[in-house]
Amino acid sequence: MKTTLLMFTVLLFSVKSFAVTKVENTIKRLNWNGIDVVYIEDNRFPTYDLLVYFADGALSDVKGQLGATKHAFNLLDAGTAKLSQKDILDQFEFLGTEFGVDVTHEYSTLSMSGLSKDLATSMTQTCDLLREANFPAPIIKQELDKERSELQSLVASPQALADRVFREVSLGNTPYSYPVTGKLHDLDLYTPEVLRAKVSYFLDKVKKRIYLTGPKSILSVEKILAEKCKFKGGPSDFVRSIAYKKQKRSKTEIVFIPVPDANQVQVQIGRFLNFDEIGDRRLDTLATEFLGGGFTSRLMREVRVKRGLTYSIGSYISSQKQYGRSGISTFTKNETINKLIEVINDAVEKIKKEGISQEDLERSRGAIVGAHPFKFESNRAFLAQLLYLDHIERPYAELFDFNQAVMKYTTTDVSKKIEDVFGTNSQIIFVLGDKSIEKELKKLSPKLGKMKVLDYKSFI
Repeated sequence: MKTTLLMFTVLLFSVKSFAVTKVENTIKRLNWNGIDVVYIEDNRFPTYDLLVYFADGALSDVKGQLGATKHAFNLLDAGTAKLSQKDILDQFEFLGTEFGVDVTHEYSTLSMSGLSKDLATSMTQTCDLLREANFPAPIIKQELDKERSELQSLVASPQALADRVFREVSLGNTPYSYPVTGKLHDLDLYTPEVLRAKVSYFLDKVKKRIYLTGPKSILSVEKILAEKCKFKGGPSDFVRSIAYKKQKRSKTEIVFIPVPDANQVQVQIGRFLNFDEIGDRRLDTLATEFLGGGFTSRLMREVRVKRGLTYSIGSYISSQKQYGRSGISTFTKNETINKLIEVINDAVEKIKKEGISQEDLERSRGAIVGAHPFKFESNRAFLAQLLYLDHIERPYAELFDFNQAVMKYTTTDVSKKIEDVFGTNSQIIFVLGDKSIEKELKKLSPKLGKMKVLDYKSFI
């Protein structure tokens, strides 16, 4: 079912002089009833991919309804006055339509793909869901009970629990800390009326953008979007933007989350990144590849290869339009937790003091240059990249001149980025494991910073 733009993408990346004007010639911009449309014609296969972007997300949730946006989109297929959830799912399955949604704090998306000959039917069904979903109470209760059970059993999945808790801890004191899915105590607040009102808000008040690829015949969906979905754009459409207080972390702290009977320790080290720290995403990619991007990365060699303290370790710098996060993520045995943290800190400090070699940099550069085009093998992934660049208000050229840009960074550029983002004097060292390791962790406190112990239950 899925088509690819792989050959198309590889061609674009292989031409060093590829200019923005050529990108613009390939990507057509349309306007449908006041809504911007980004279209790429692809006649190789009789299939389509479609994304709908909404310029608001979970930040629209108010107190007493936190997490409502995520659940409103997730439960669109729960039913309408005419169709049950089973009827809806059967229709999409019969047509081979893939349907999905995603919600972040800043924006939300709806995605569809299938045979181009069925787009009109599938889009009409989707419009019916958007406009007529009535969120039947029995189905909503069933789905929320299932989610409640999954959250309550999260302690049995230490890595998933660590990811959830560390995200909230590292984004503390910012508008982005509360999980988009809400928490256990929020689940009872998602009534049919609340969910219906949420969807209506996004349909009628929020700015939208359409991303589409496939043969020209699929452009006929314009009429369905206007008449059935009632999509209409205008200058008053809402776009989420928020001014937060710039975060300043001047010291490192240790956060310990005890969980019962854990035979492995989850470790994450990172922090919140302000807007002015995420301006060069290509340098971010190169720096994290060097530090913890693969088997030959600095952290993998120091932590696993040389000392056998873990099986896997990685680093990341992720960013949205207005903020970002950094992190080093790994795990170890109970008895080696202190040694692991010391080795990670030493590895980062060594980069700060001694810099990095040209040979090591070229190894990391080669890895990301070779792998970059393959990140966009599917049409949907390619469209998602265009959507993301539009969201953060960056030119498409950043996607196409990635390889050339990466080749320009020096060893000094990369080592400074690692120092600025992962410097050991301003991190949250997050540890989730059995309570028995608390005594050992306290031994690190005089050197690394104060330690606080939190209850994992408050995060679910």
